[in-house]
Amino acid sequence: MRPCEKCQGSMVIERAVDMESGLAILVYACLNCGRRSTAQKEPQPVSL
Repeated sequence: MRPCEKCQGSMVIERAVDMESGLAILVYACLNCGRRSTAQKEPQPVSL
């Protein structure tokens, strides 16, 4: 976890999946304000 730049809340890592394109990316999501920031540079293909 890391602190949010906007509200100083806790940011947890989660996986965002685009089912239409078949890509997934890891993002940090703030539990307090909902802000998201990328944890990876590029999306990866979804593995089954």
